[in-house]
This record gives sequence, C-alpha cells and structure tokens, in this order.
Amino acid sequence: MRDVGGTGRRLMPREERAASIVAAAARAFASGGYAGTSMDDVAAEAGVTKIILYRHYATKKDIYTAALDATWRRLVDSSQFGYDTAAGLRALLAAARRDPAGFTLLFRHAVREPVFAAYAQELVAQTVLVAEQTLGDSVRDPQLRSWLARGVTDLVLNSVLEWIATGDPARDDEAAGLLFQTAAAVIVHHRSRAAPRSVARRSDGLRETVY
Repeated sequence: MRDVGGTGRRLMPREERAASIVAAAARAFASGGYAGTSMDDVAAEAGVTKIILYRHYATKKDIYTAALDATWRRLVDSSQFGYDTAAGLRALLAAARRDPAGFTLLFRHAVREPVFAAYAQELVAQTVLVAEQTLGDSVRDPQLRSWLARGVTDLVLNSVLEWIATGDPARDDEAAGLLFQTAAAVIVHHRSRAAPRSVARRSDGLRETVY
C-alpha cells in the first residue's frame, strides 16, 4: 500500500481492496440485515467512498453474494468441515473465530433472507453432504442417513455460532473438544457399526433384531 497525496489514505491493490470491502460488508450485513443495510452503510464500514464501492460491486446483491462466497471459500480452505475428528472441529471453530461476521452471515442470516435463502441453503447442503458421506458405510437407509447428517450438521453449526457469539476465545480448543465428544461422537459411533457382525440368535432359535 502507498500513501495517496500525503493524506494518510492508503491505496490498496485492487484485489486487496475488494477483500477488505467484502469483509466490511459481512460485518454490516450481519449487524443490520440485508434490507436494513444500505450501500452507504457498507461504504462507511469499509472506510471507502461510494464511488470506490461501486467500482468493485454494482449492486447490494452482488456484494452480499460476494461476502457469502468469500466466507465459504475460507471455511473450506481452512477446515474442510471435518466433523469426525477433534482437529477438524478445532479448525472449523478457528475459521469461524477469524471471521465471525461472515460465518454468522452465512449460517444464521442468509438462510432466512428471501433473496438468498436458496443459495445459502445450497452451501449448507454441501456441509450436510460431507456428514452423509462419512455415515455412508454405517447408515444404509438413505432417508435416515440424510436426517442424521442434517441433525449433526445443525448441531455443529449452531454450537459454533453460539460459541463465537458468547464464548471465551481462550477456551476455543476446550469448546471444540467438547463439541467433538458430543456431536461428532454420533459419526464415530455409527462408523464403528459399519464393521461386519454376526447375527445374534436368541435361545429360542429366532434371530435377534439388530438396528
């Protein structure tokens, strides 16, 4: 970055400026909602003029979508949504902690915004798919597998949302470990059931029902 005309304003490279604007937009939208946040609000949060804002994003919808996409890419790159390991959950929580506004915008607000609900749900569905794939060998019924994967995903995401809003950052590792022991333990339990087992028989010769 360099000083512009000795004014103290810093001229950022275009990509860096766009990333800065998107991060500011996530904060503004997470605070005020889509309808309640104007381009003036986004520009003020980003510390730029509306002229600069419109050079990067033509509409409010464009910048909101960019904020969702940027958050999603960072989460995938940094955490891989590994619910079935303590390290994976720690990485997810750390990624959410680094970008709490973006995480909250994507997983709490966007899914409730009429304009973005379908798009946000599509992204959430990809996290559910990860859980479904992990459960694939142990829960064979597709309806039950989909239901359980969604339940685990909702528990993980809502727990992370609550923790980054109210929890002590110094205890993030502890919180992630506890979350792994609860929500992710479901996946570990069902994975252990995937091993072939002999069919138990009762004393009367009938087969025991195994779920």
